[in-house]
Amino acid sequence: TGEHAFRASAVCFGLMAACSPANIRSRSSMTSAAVGNIAVVVEVEIAPDRIDDFLKVMEGDAIGSRERENGGCLRFDVLRDQERSNVFRLYELYRDRAALDFHKEQPHFLKWREFKASGGVISQKSALNDAIFVA
Repeated sequence: TGEHAFRASAVCFGLMAACSPANIRSRSSMTSAAVGNIAVVVEVEIAPDRIDDFLKVMEGDAIGSRERENGGCLRFDVLRDQERSNVFRLYELYRDRAALDFHKEQPHFLKWREFKASGGVISQKSALNDAIFVA
């Protein structure tokens, strides 16, 4: 709700627009990811009364990652499940493992850790992935 919900929707809209049929490139026109690119995919269930707090923290983490990490974070998307409004997915793409490790030491990431420690997260699943194609 409020300003943060609008910003989160805008972040999600940006990804949806990029993935619309008109903008999807054929596999032959995709760029192979640089060797060593790492994608982090996170699914997180947030306590319903903490969603606004979560969105504020994620906005800071996403912006901080893209603007303050010297190009190490190549992408940071925050997505909201259409059927379960308190479930979110994060898609983060890093240049390499060193960039991911650097990210985890930054103040904007530490705010995410503090949010989790405060009980705002009901459940979380994450996976590290090697990037194969980046469109």
